[in-house]
Amino acid sequence: MPLTRTALRICRLSRFALHLTRALYVGALRFPHMSQAERIDYTHWWSSRLAKILGITVRVQGIAPGLYPPNHLLLSNHISWLDIFMLNAVTVSRFVAKSEIREWPLIGRLCCHTGTLFIEREKKRDAHRVNNVMIEALQSEHCVAVFPEGTTSDGSRILPFRSSLMQAALDSRATIQPVYLRYTDADGNYNPVPAYVDDMSIVSSLWQVLGARGLHAEVNFLAPFPADHADRRHLTQFVEARIVAAHRALNDGDGPCEALFAPASQPDVQSVPTDLDEPLAPRQIAI
Repeated sequence: MPLTRTALRICRLSRFALHLTRALYVGALRFPHMSQAERIDYTHWWSSRLAKILGITVRVQGIAPGLYPPNHLLLSNHISWLDIFMLNAVTVSRFVAKSEIREWPLIGRLCCHTGTLFIEREKKRDAHRVNNVMIEALQSEHCVAVFPEGTTSDGSRILPFRSSLMQAALDSRATIQPVYLRYTDADGNYNPVPAYVDDMSIVSSLWQVLGARGLHAEVNFLAPFPADHADRRHLTQFVEARIVAAHRALNDGDGPCEALFAPASQPDVQSVPTDLDEPLAPRQIAI
């Protein structure tokens, strides 16, 4: 007999708390003595295990770039606080996140242990500092992930991308790979439960996820391309257009467009689509 929703939440919450406590212990006492490879392996295992504890099935489309691809920049749409962990369950990277996350109970400390790069989004000049940190990380053979929307959406559309952190890709000559994330039910239909938007607290969002059944996180790795011969603005438009195209292809009932997963040519300024979605109302929570 299936558990009631309340019983399911309690069961998952207890396992989640234990899993999080273990990560904090490892992060504080063992991470300082681990090699980079060991940290990557643990982060990958922990994120994969978290998905199982929360009852989330992770699906992958396209070709994942490997566990920690060097000098690689992942650019993804943003829906939930879960996004970081769902991506790390497939390929580990150092994320750029808003500085407020550092103050979140438990999760903030966990992000610090995994090398998160924090940005003060309300300070425009902080983008310059973070770009320099990203350049150093990418040139040191790290993998970095950015959410160019700069905030979360409910997943029903893609918000306009910001170009402020794209300069790091150009200066480091990184390989760029767009990623389209979406959350669905078992039949592949849009599921709004993980969306972390409006005035929702992290606790209420977690409570919603704990009670969800048949939740799937779909990670679509689009074709990577080098960051050569493109300026920041047109590079941003090119990446946004590809993720918008993936969103439309996968949500309009036509299924995946194979061209999105094929090797991408250099961004052509003249071919960048201009009919992108209008922005949502500005009541979103940045993460």
